[in-house]
Amino acid sequence: FKVTIIDNLDNSVLEAVHRVRELVGPDLSTKLEFNLGDLRNKEDIERLFSKQRYDAVIHFAGLKAVGESVGNPRRYFDNNLVGTINLYETMAKYNCKMMVFSSSATVYGQPEIVPCREDFELQAMNPYGRTKLF
Repeated sequence: FKVTIIDNLDNSVLEAVHRVRELVGPDLSTKLEFNLGDLRNKEDIERLFSKQRYDAVIHFAGLKAVGESVGNPRRYFDNNLVGTINLYETMAKYNCKMMVFSSSATVYGQPEIVPCREDFELQAMNPYGRTKLF
């Protein structure tokens, strides 16, 4: 297997990629490719998918601060929704049908019972939670 990372480094640092390389060791680190890019820019995604076939995508590219999402909801919808839609469309074009999408308990609002279960009623109470419902 090979792991390809695309990240715009908006809320992360390249040092995190270097740290992952250290953690997995020299043999596996050669199978890790980093690409500076942004899911909101479809050309960045297209560039990767046009070069090689992907069996699956693990999607962690999202802004995730609840308070910040309330103060700047447009930024969250732009990054979390537009980026995800671009990724879905590119995956479909290249017949990549498997995705693991990181979600959040914020989609359940403030449930009376914790921990949350996936069959709880969805009632996101903030822009971040709403972007995860898409």
